Amino acid sequence: MTKLIIFGTGIMGDLIAEHFIHQSDWDVVAYTADADYVERDTHNGLPLVSFEDIATKYPPEEVRMFVGMSYGKANANRRSAYQRAKAAGYEFASFISPHARSLQPIVHGDNVFINESTFQPNTVIGNNIIIWSNNVIGHNTSIGDHCFISSGTVISGGVRVGKSCFFGVNSSCRDHIEIAEGSVIGAGTTVLRSTKPHQLLIAPEPTALQLKPGQED
Repeated sequence: MTKLIIFGTGIMGDLIAEHFIHQSDWDVVAYTADADYVERDTHNGLPLVSFEDIATKYPPEEVRMFVGMSYGKANANRRSAYQRAKAAGYEFASFISPHARSLQPIVHGDNVFINESTFQPNTVIGNNIIIWSNNVIGHNTSIGDHCFISSGTVISGGVRVGKSCFFGVNSSCRDHIEIAEGSVIGAGTTVLRSTKPHQLLIAPEPTALQLKPGQED
C-alpha cells in the first residue's frame, strides 16, 4: 500500500478520495491545497497541509499525489496544480474503476481518474484527466492532457481531443473529427464537425410549454 496525498479539498477531491480509499490499494494519508484555501488543520479527519509546506512534511520520495480538482476556469486550475506538483518532484497516482470496461488495458498517462465508463480498442488517454461515469470512448480515439469528461458523454471512434477540453453531461461528438484545445462542449450538445481552439458549443434551450392542470397525463 503506497501513501497518497490528495491535492484539492472541494467536492471533487472528496469524491475522488472516496474512490481511492474504498476501491484501491492506495493509502490516503493527507490533503493539500494552496495556502489561501487552508483554514484548518484537518480535512475529512486527515491532515490538511498547505501546498507550500507539503514537501517538508510529505517529501516526494515518500508519497505520491493525485490532483483531485474539478474543471474550474476551463481546467486551468487543475492544470496549474498538476504542473506545480510535478515541478516539485511528485509522482502521481491514477485510478481506474474496477467497473470500467475495456477489451484491452487502457493506455493512459499519470494523474488520471477513470470512473465507470466503456473504452473501445485503441483509445489513448493523456495526463491529468478526469473521466466520470457512464461514458463511451470510441475506438482509436485520443484524449489530450488536462481534459474533464462529465457523465453520459459519447465520443465516437477516431476522434482527436486536444488539451484542456470539457465535455458536459450527455454531450456527444461524431466520429473522425478534432475537438480543438480548450473547447467547451456544453451539456446535451452534439458536435458534428471539428471545433476551433477555445470554442464554446451549447445546445439550444428546450421549448417550454405550459400545461393546464390535469393535462400532465
